[in-house]
Amino acid sequence: MALIPLNKFVTKTTKLNTGTAVDGYATVAVGTSTVYTAPIGVTSIVLMAQVSNLSTQTQTVSFVHHRNRPVLADAQGNGAQPGNSDSYLVKDFAIPAGDAGTVLSGKLIVESLDSVRAYSSGVNSGTCQLVLSILETANN
Repeated sequence: MALIPLNKFVTKTTKLNTGTAVDGYATVAVGTSTVYTAPIGVTSIVLMAQVSNLSTQTQTVSFVHHRNRPVLADAQGNGAQPGNSDSYLVKDFAIPAGDAGTVLSGKLIVESLDSVRAYSSGVNSGTCQLVLSILETANN
């Protein structure tokens, strides 16, 4: 009997913290929210990611995939990725007051222990809310 369900749908929501970007990487200490981390033994597919601006002024949002572990190159020497690195999917995406925006145009694979992070540039933390729709699948 499997300890992890084969397929499980999950919804994650969070109010985003304010933060800044330094040298193209999200500065976690300044306010980047780790919204979701794929559990051990699970590969996840982010099906939808939407941010709502709850404030009365335009806010900018950044949406980041965080690779926790390194990926080795294939037999041809391609595809190597360092561990503990961030890849922006959206950076400083403007969302008008009282509006919403989709920060993911397709689907995103989040491998075991990798994370999805996000932050807003608003003056006050919590003025933007992120909703993720995720399918978790147990690895063999």
